[in-house]
Amino acid sequence: MYSIVTRRNTLFLANRINLQIVRLETTAAYVGALANLKKDLKTAMLAKDNIRKTTIRNLLSSIKNKEIDSKKKDFDEFMLSDLFSKLISQRKDSIAEFIKNDRKELVAKEEQEMDIIKEYLTALPISSPKEVENKVRQVLLRIKESEGDNTVQLKQIFGKLDCKNLAVEWKTSQATIKSAISKLYKEIF
Repeated sequence: MYSIVTRRNTLFLANRINLQIVRLETTAAYVGALANLKKDLKTAMLAKDNIRKTTIRNLLSSIKNKEIDSKKKDFDEFMLSDLFSKLISQRKDSIAEFIKNDRKELVAKEEQEMDIIKEYLTALPISSPKEVENKVRQVLLRIKESEGDNTVQLKQIFGKLDCKNLAVEWKTSQATIKSAISKLYKEIF
């Protein structure tokens, strides 16, 4: 019996150490955003605001699922940004489907959830998609000027740019930069 108790305590301590290691590899903005979500969940529960409570619980659940599924252990505000953007696009798809099927009550609910998610997305200390597009446009125009009349392929552009360093410099995710490059490539070239 004694060894089982000791074993449980050891496992418990090992689990606590792992949790602390994961927290050390996250950014301060990520930890702050999670703390803000949990604080707002408590406030929504006390205020009996069901839509906000449900939306925040869904956000926390999505974040936890992303943490579990992710191979990497460094979580940052850019991962939250990508996740929140994905959830917003899911809400937009649902709204289009509900409008097509004439479900106005569900449209209103999805719009409220989308607005709540947008609040948390704008609260993150990252560059907005418009700012990223403007910076990408400038970079692509410089590449077009340097190449002259030569045709530039999209993969050549990705080869010339270091998206990882640009993401850190521009305070955005690599996925946002890559999608902006793909979007603006057709327009500029």
